[in-house]
Formats: sequence, structure tokens, C-alpha cells
Amino acid sequence: MADQKPADPTSADPTPAGPTSAAPKSAVPKSGAPNDLPQHVTMPLLSLLTRESMDEGYQAVAQRKRALAGSGKVAPPSRQSKVVTALAVAVFGVLVAVAAMQTSRNADVEALGKASLAGRIKQEQESVRTLKDRAGELMETNAELDAELRGLREREGQLTSQVSRLGVRTGYLAVRGPGLRVTVDDAPDATPQQIVRDDDLLVLVDGLWAAGAEAIAINGQRLTALSSIQNSGSAIHVNVRPLSPPYVVEAIGDPARLQGELLASSNGSLFYSVARSLGFVLEVKNDDNLELPAARVRPMRSALPAGSKKTKNQAGKKEDRQ
Repeated sequence: MADQKPADPTSADPTPAGPTSAAPKSAVPKSGAPNDLPQHVTMPLLSLLTRESMDEGYQAVAQRKRALAGSGKVAPPSRQSKVVTALAVAVFGVLVAVAAMQTSRNADVEALGKASLAGRIKQEQESVRTLKDRAGELMETNAELDAELRGLREREGQLTSQVSRLGVRTGYLAVRGPGLRVTVDDAPDATPQQIVRDDDLLVLVDGLWAAGAEAIAINGQRLTALSSIQNSGSAIHVNVRPLSPPYVVEAIGDPARLQGELLASSNGSLFYSVARSLGFVLEVKNDDNLELPAARVRPMRSALPAGSKKTKNQAGKKEDRQ
């Protein structure tokens, strides 16, 4: 077995040690001959691209930073950093200016809004005062109208009472109350002279009015100022309505005085004497609950209240007569 010679230290590769300084084993010839190819040929492509992509200026800056860091000194700012700083300060200044302008504008808008709101409040306050004044005037007017309404209601009550009294007197209002009922009929087997006629009923009605009767009806026909009692043939007509005997004359009034006053009156005494002499069937009695109907209203064609103006129809008729 032959002795092996020790390795010559001078035969080592002068390329500095590093991850990119040694060529891969696959690039060394199998014969063990020294690597005579250029570095960019023997270096892996990824390592070569990484190293060559680094800028020489950047490497210098990095080396200077490392040197300063080792010596404890602070690296002076570069021109690029100064530009960036100035640009940042300028941008910040612009932002501050814009913010100040926006704040000033907002303050103006806010002040304008406050002024407008104050004007609106003042306007509404004036409107409220106007409405209060109007409400006071309306309340005074309402009080006056209430007083006038009370007066009109009192007047209405007086007129209603007056109309009721006139309705009772005139016969155009149905009435009820105590009074006197007089029933008269022809004499039994009466001759033509013993028949009750319109004059007999007229005398009886006049006697009842004189005795204080307030309302009178004959066979349900209410007597008014326009009522008529007259013979038409053998029948008696009241309010142009034929009646047949017996004739029931009802009169509302004070029953305690009505019958006595009737006998004391001239017409009442005349009626009683005629009834006795002709043999009329006569019955007189008091009634505590008489009911008399209202008379039928007849329209006024010519009569007008005193002082009223004439109508065109009446004026035309007067001209036609002339």
C-alpha cells in the first residue's frame, strides 16, 4: 500500500468562503482537475441573480451603516430622507390648512344657522303673540254672543209662551183641561119648530164665552175667530162641516164657576128658557179632563199685518180692478 502525500495548503481555492464562493460538486470535473471556469458560470443562477440585483449604492449605504453602528455614531440623514421629511411636513401643513379652512367655514355656517334660527324664533314668538291677541278678541266676542244668545233664548221662551196662549185663544192649538160639557138634542117627536137650529147653538156659545170659557168645540169642531155656525138645509154646519144631533158643546174653563156664570149671563138664561119652552133634550155636567182638538189652519189670501207691504199679486189685482 503506497504512502499518501499530505495535502498542500497552497493548492486550496483562493475564492473566499461563502455560500456563493464554492462551486457545486456537479460542476467539478470527475477527473479532479482545478476549476478554471469563470465565477458567473460556476455560480448557481439564483445566487447570481440575488447578488447582481443588489445596487452598489445600497451596498455602500449598508456597509456605512454597519460601520457607524459598530463605532456608535449616528448616520447623518441622507438627501432622500430629507426630501421625504420635507414632503411629509408639506403634506401635513396642507392638511392643517384645509382643516382650518373647513373649521372656519363650518363656524360661518353655524353662525349663519344660529342667526337664522334666532330670527325664526322671534318670528314665531310674534306669531304666538298675535294669536293670543286674536284668541282674546274671540273670547270677548264669544262672551258677547253668549249673552246675546241667552237674551234670545229668553225672548224665545216668552214668544213660545205667547204663541201657546194665542193658540189656545184662537183655537189653533190642541188643549186639555177641566170644563163643562153641554149636550143638546131635538125634542122627542119634534115638530119643525122643536128642532135645534144654528141660532140656538150661537146663543149657547156666546153664553159660554161670556161665562169665561177658554176654548170651545162642537162635536169635535174647534171654534176660532173664523168659525161659522149656520144652517144649510136641515143640518147645522160648523167650520163648513155638517153636524148631526145630538150636539155636544165642550168648553174648557173653571168648572166651579163656568156653569153658574152661564146661568147668570143673558145669553145663557135665554138658551135655557128656549130649551125648556121647545122641549130640547138638555144635559149639563162638569168634566175634569176635556180634550179639544186644534182647528184647521186656513190660509190668509188677502189679510196682511198692519204696516206690511203689499205683494205684487195684490197690487196687480188692484190695478186690474181699476
